[in-house]
Parts: sequence; C-alpha cells; structure tokens
Amino acid sequence: MKNLYQSYSDFMIRQPFFSFDVKHYQEAVQKTPFAARYYQFSTHKIIDRTNENLFMCCIPDGCVDIVFIRHNQQNKMELIGSPFCRKSLIVYPHADYFGVRLKPGMFFPNHEVCLKEITNTETFVPQIPADTALLLEQIFETDTLWERARLFQEYLLRFSPEQYIVEETVQQVLYLTSHANGDVEVGDIAKEICYSERHLTRMFSDAMGYSPKMYARIARFQYALSRMMEHSADSVSSFIDLLNYADQAHFQREFKEFTGITPKHFTRYYRNVVCPAEKEADLP
Repeated sequence: MKNLYQSYSDFMIRQPFFSFDVKHYQEAVQKTPFAARYYQFSTHKIIDRTNENLFMCCIPDGCVDIVFIRHNQQNKMELIGSPFCRKSLIVYPHADYFGVRLKPGMFFPNHEVCLKEITNTETFVPQIPADTALLLEQIFETDTLWERARLFQEYLLRFSPEQYIVEETVQQVLYLTSHANGDVEVGDIAKEICYSERHLTRMFSDAMGYSPKMYARIARFQYALSRMMEHSADSVSSFIDLLNYADQAHFQREFKEFTGITPKHFTRYYRNVVCPAEKEADLP
C-alpha cells in the first residue's frame, strides 16, 4: 500500500488555537513509522469562555484528532473530525489532555464510527474498548510527551494499515493534493490515476466526508497558515504570491471563512500568544 505521505513536512498541519489559555502546552512531530503530531496540556480550574474567537477552537485541517482526557480521576476519549469552519470545542476544567493528530486519511481503529461520520464532529466515545481503556491508563501513568507518544505508536501498530488508513486511491488523491499545496484541479488528478472525475469525487467523498475540491481548499489554507506562522514578522502581502490564491482579497476571504478572524488579527495573536506558549520538537 502506498505510504500516505513521504514526510510530515509535505503538509504542515496546524491547530494554533489549541495552545491558547491552557497550561504546560507541548507538542512534537513524528515522521515514522507513521506521520502524526502529538500534543499535551492541562486546563485551568475555571474555563474562561469570554474570548470565543481564540479559546480551544478547531479549524479545517482534513485530520482526525484522537484526544485522551483525565478528568476527576476518570479517563475519557474523544474523536475530533476536521470541521469546515472554525468550531469551539468542549473542554473540561482542571483536566489533563493528550492528543494525537493523524495525517489526513488516517483514523482510529477499533471504533464503530467510520472516518466519514467523524468529519465535522466532536464525538466522545461512550464505551471505550478494553484494550483502548488500558492504553488510556498507561498514558496517564506517565507525564512525558515522548513516552505517551511511544505508547500510542505501539498500540496503533498492532492493527493492519487497512484498519486505520483509507484505501489506496483516496491516499493518492490526498498525496497529490497536499503535495501541490492545494493548487491542483480534481480533473487533472483523475487523469493521472486513470479515473473519471465524477467517480473519483464520489469515491473520495464516501471515504472522507467531503469532496476533493474541499480538501484542496483546506490544503491550500493550511499551507498558507504554515507560511504565515513561519514568517509571522512579515506582512502577508510580502509573500501572498506564494500562497496559490488569485489575489489578496481571495486569501483574506477564505482565511476568515476558515478561522473566523482576519490574517492580520491572526498574525498578531500568533506573535503574542502562540510563540511564547508553544514548545515543539521532533520525536527521536
């Protein structure tokens, strides 16, 4: 089966609002044996929801996040599917969180809900299978991000790839779209892999819960977001021609559609809030 992506750097997937107003936020990137971003944090005793624009909002990324929570000595698990616009998440006060963001097309095995049904939802798992419950116990017995990531890797690799990755044709669409940073036509992809555009769109939508055209928009947006975070000291206009948008107005319109704020507002937020709070590293 074709590897979903050659490296994590092919598609830098970001959720910058996750680190706002939480404690001890850390994240790390893993490239092998599968690509994922791991993160952990704890929440305050009192949740302040007065700033709805920023606190624990999820934005479109094409991914599934698997989130493990320890709250009041109880373990909980939720699956967060990629939204189509900014969405505020349910957050427990005074809780410990560990999350795994898998690459687009990957999902959590051993769960009855398929990837399509998870898209654009926040689903708390009501009955956690015994082996997953054991994983949660092991995760919260340690407080290091590295050890928690290792435990999750070992758990996922017990399953065959077909149990946590979409089928190969959909993988190809994901790869070609993200490799082009969203700047590609569905018809061109269909020709390259010898499918009709209509059939390919139906196959992709049935697996992912949205069209390949929508995924291209998400990939383009995530690429632009990553570039903005890398060049936060620069004005967007200085590199807008690299972002695969028709013009600056197009970029600003789509950015606000996906995040609920303007690029200028986001850049100010990222410089002042995310950079001081976020700690990122590569897993060994």
